[in-house]
Amino acid sequence: MYPFGVTFYPDQWPLGTWEETFKQIKDSGLNIVRFGEMAWDWVEPEPGKYRFYDLDRALDICEKVGLQVLLGLPTSQVPSWFYRKYPNSQPIAQDGTLYPEYGPRPNICKDNPHYRMHAEKLVRTMVKRYAKHLAVAMWQVDNEPVYPPLDHTTINDFCHCEHTRQAFITWAKKKYGTIKNLNEAWGTRFWTTTFFSFEDILTPKAGIWEAVSPHIFLDWFRFKTDSLSQWINHLAAVVREYDKFHKVGTNGFVGICTRVPDHSKMVGNLDWYGLDIYPKGGRMDPQGLAFHYDLWRSFVRGTKAEFHITELQGGQNVRWGAPEYVEGPEIKGWTTSALDHGAEAILYHAWRPPLFGAETGGFGICNVDGTPSKRLEVIKKLAGDIRTGKLKKANLKAKVAIAYLRGSEIQTYQEQGPPRGIAGQWEAVRSDIGMMHAILSIGGAHSVLFQKGEPADFIFERELDSGNLPYKVILMPNPYLLSKKQYDNLKKWINTGGKLITEARFGLKNEMGHLYEHPLMEDLVGVKYEFTEPKPAGFLDGLQGKPRTEQVFTKKIGKGQAIYANFSLFLQIKNGNKKWASLVAKELA
Repeated sequence: MYPFGVTFYPDQWPLGTWEETFKQIKDSGLNIVRFGEMAWDWVEPEPGKYRFYDLDRALDICEKVGLQVLLGLPTSQVPSWFYRKYPNSQPIAQDGTLYPEYGPRPNICKDNPHYRMHAEKLVRTMVKRYAKHLAVAMWQVDNEPVYPPLDHTTINDFCHCEHTRQAFITWAKKKYGTIKNLNEAWGTRFWTTTFFSFEDILTPKAGIWEAVSPHIFLDWFRFKTDSLSQWINHLAAVVREYDKFHKVGTNGFVGICTRVPDHSKMVGNLDWYGLDIYPKGGRMDPQGLAFHYDLWRSFVRGTKAEFHITELQGGQNVRWGAPEYVEGPEIKGWTTSALDHGAEAILYHAWRPPLFGAETGGFGICNVDGTPSKRLEVIKKLAGDIRTGKLKKANLKAKVAIAYLRGSEIQTYQEQGPPRGIAGQWEAVRSDIGMMHAILSIGGAHSVLFQKGEPADFIFERELDSGNLPYKVILMPNPYLLSKKQYDNLKKWINTGGKLITEARFGLKNEMGHLYEHPLMEDLVGVKYEFTEPKPAGFLDGLQGKPRTEQVFTKKIGKGQAIYANFSLFLQIKNGNKKWASLVAKELA
């Protein structure tokens, strides 16, 4: 059975409406419903006092009508009693700002030991109770796990509480072993920041775009990814203590790089990893949608996890995102594209618009009064086509890969940052060469493959570290940070017949953001690097003895070839430059 379903939250609707609603969902051809992931207060209204009557009833009704359930284990948002029991537990920003106890999400720092204790107890209690329930099909731990905030509504960075500081110290000890090694990696001799013991370490509070050490900031981001990944995979392991049969996973989204973890390192030992995507809200064209699908599929490639879509937009967005009305044919296009790009499960969000809360009037497949919409008619037809095998998931085999280097993204983001209102002292910073540079650039690379109708894989630092590169061509946007090991693996791959197409700033810095005395593009194609400057079309590398203009250099290496553009090749393609798009397309032929 291909999981094809929808979110519906019974805790938000009168109990007397549940059976009719679940039956409507089943009769529409959907086979799975997702709920529970944001309902900690529903099942534990007081600490240690569980109330499962309503959840029991919801699951029993689903079993009765023949619906499977993706059951959320609601550890993402703590209930109000948590702050009564543990006051002053809010996440803390670098400037001391406290995150709200309720409202925005997530409302707790996941390094907080009181939170972890109660969350794990909740997971154990729920899984023991429902592991053998016939309606349960899968488990979801947490929901869109990030450090606060969930989006980019503030430039504040979270969390800088003492629990996170101690976790950061523990992480740094494990990575570096000695304080001497740490000081060398973090370049602490610059501006009197040497640490004399691990206990001297404080979280980087100078602000993301101020004069904070770029090396510490890289590790700060890596630590936050590792901490979230460890916690999510720990909860999955707890689930498996009681249930070795049902799959367990979590969900996430693509967004501003310092707000979301490195998804390529989050999957760990999960059975599925779900994408939440709102194409109309993000004003995605077909290529932009395919880009997100290919990226998420690539996060799970090489792991045991399946590529799921946990939330696919079912109606118009609320105030975040573009709020245009959603038509049935649009949903059909989003769904068939998901199948074409390898999705192994699809759930829409949501069955019916909520009547209260922060998402009133948004997302529903049905009308506000619960009556069927034209969108539902389209989804019914899709359900039938999937059930009969007329529509099915594609199995993709890509010959071309696009490198998405999160270290390079974080470093670029930190150096450029958001626009500053101090014209004349520092130039107002552009997002296309700052916070959005990586996403725009890899989007440009992807657009070439999309136009050619070729499948695309994304590769990450993990593939460059391992040398597992089974591709004919690799496109490498924003190649700013590369370790010697990663570069050596690339050269070995080129030697055996691979073709690398890359761009400005190739290997200027190592994996810790230290400048190489001799940038790696010098060895790659035999040029002599002098400087990099931002230009209207992106970055431009100045090369000794070469004109200060856009140029492309090619060098044969063994059986393969390296192609280096001294400018932001892929950003220009994203911005519609047909000349450079044609050049890359020709090299892929």
